[in-house]
Amino acid sequence: MLTGLPDFAALDFTAYGTALAGFIETHADWAEIIIFLMAFAEGLTLVGLLIPGVVMLTASGALVAAGVLDFWSVYLAIAGGAILGDATSYWLGRRYGERMFRLWPLSRHPELRGRGEAFFLRHGSKSVFLARFIGPLRAVVPTTAGMMAMPHRKFQAFNVLSAVIWAPLLMSPGHLAWTGYDRSGVGDRPAPAAEGGMGQGAAKSCAPAPPVEGSPAGTGC
Repeated sequence: MLTGLPDFAALDFTAYGTALAGFIETHADWAEIIIFLMAFAEGLTLVGLLIPGVVMLTASGALVAAGVLDFWSVYLAIAGGAILGDATSYWLGRRYGERMFRLWPLSRHPELRGRGEAFFLRHGSKSVFLARFIGPLRAVVPTTAGMMAMPHRKFQAFNVLSAVIWAPLLMSPGHLAWTGYDRSGVGDRPAPAAEGGMGQGAAKSCAPAPPVEGSPAGTGC
């Protein structure tokens, strides 16, 4: 595991985010698949209301900054999962319509349906793009768009555009948190000791002193 992994709780991350970051790091070989599934679940109607996937996805940005994960792999996993999640929600709304909002947990939050419909009627097709960046609406507007029979091609255009912008924005808080943590000095590693056990002082450069007439030559160190 990565030594010196920052305390995400101290960087305004929740303890849940710390645990998730550790989980991703421990299972680094499966990281992209895990991140893809979390991004998919975040945009999926019903599931997105239950799983705080944003916390894990944000934490992945710190692991990218720390060099544990590759940026492009994480970016494509988040964007791809988000696109597929919203597309599935759209299809569910198109196929089942109002019945989706009678299922738990949407049935427990009837206000979300009202907010989703009002948002869609106010912003039209652009609501699919905008809702990506607005908490709970992210999980209901795609379903609403399908229920309202929004043209499929137009939906997918806004779906893809929003996902490719949302992915790096979502990673940036974790990335900046790690960068600030490391630059603050808290995450710095001790400077390696030079041969001879002199520690940090031995790492300093030392230039020979100019010779003085009548004195033996010395290194000046």
